[in-house]
Amino acid sequence: MIEIYLLEQLAAFAKYGTLSAASEQIHISQPALTRSMKKIEEELDVKLFIRQKNRLILNETGKLAATLAEQLVNQDNQLVQQVRAFDRSLRTIALGSCAPVPILEISPVLQTIFSQMTISTEIHNDEDLQKGFDNHLFQLIVTHEMPEDDALFAVPFGHEKLFIAVPPAHPLAGFDEVRFADLDGVPILQYSKVGFWYDLVHEKIPNANLLLQTDRRTFTEIASASALPTFCTNYVLKDRDLSNRKIIPISDSEASVHYFIVCRKSDRPRFKPLFDHLPKWPT
Repeated sequence: MIEIYLLEQLAAFAKYGTLSAASEQIHISQPALTRSMKKIEEELDVKLFIRQKNRLILNETGKLAATLAEQLVNQDNQLVQQVRAFDRSLRTIALGSCAPVPILEISPVLQTIFSQMTISTEIHNDEDLQKGFDNHLFQLIVTHEMPEDDALFAVPFGHEKLFIAVPPAHPLAGFDEVRFADLDGVPILQYSKVGFWYDLVHEKIPNANLLLQTDRRTFTEIASASALPTFCTNYVLKDRDLSNRKIIPISDSEASVHYFIVCRKSDRPRFKPLFDHLPKWPT
C-alpha cells in the first residue's frame, strides 16, 4: 500500500516539472523528495523516470502514475472533507449564500428553529458555493438561479435589484436609468464582500474603476463623506437614508435577481420548519 504522502509528492512533481520547484512548493527538501520518488518506484516495482544528469523526467508510465496519483489524492481529500462535514453537521447547520442579504433574513429563523445548534454562514461566489455544497460543507445554500439537479429541493426566496446611487451634481444624475455599459470607467466606491454581485459587476463592466473596501464600517463612512457613486439594492434602500443622492436603477436584466434557498431532497424533512417560516421580503 502506497502512503498518501508519496502520491501527493508524485503529483506535485508532475505539476511543477522539477524536483527543486516541487520541493519548494510542498515545503520539503529536494533530497527528501528524491528519496520519495525512488520509494514510489520501489513500491510499484516499475520505472517511472528518465534519469539524466541533474534532472529527473517522468516517462510514459510515470505520467500515468502521476495522473492516477492526483486522482487518488483528490479522492482522499474529498473523503476527509465529507466525513468532517458530516460530523460537523450533527452540531452545526452551515448556510452558504451567493450574497449577503439572504443570510440576514435566514439566519434569525435558523437560530430560532434550531436553537440547540450552531449556525454558521459564509458568502461565496457561484463556483465556490457550488463546490462547497457538493463537498457537503453546507447543508443549505442560497443561489440566484433555480438549480436543475433533480436531487435538490429549492424554494423561491426574495428578489434583489441593483441601483447606482450618485450625488446630484454627478454626470449620471441626469439619467432616470442606466445600463452597466454606461458605468464603464466611472469611479465607483465598492464594498468587496458581496458574493456574486462582485463578479457580475466585473463581468458586465470590463473596465470597471472600482475603489474597493473590505471593511463594511469603513465603506459606509467613506460613502457618507464621498462624492463617489456607490452600488445599492432595494433591500438597502428600505433601511438607509440616501436622500442626498439620486438612486438610479440599472436596467440590464442581470441587475435583477431572484433567490432560491436550496437543500438536498434527503434533507427536506429536516428543514421543513425553515421553509414554512421563511420571511417575506422585500416588503
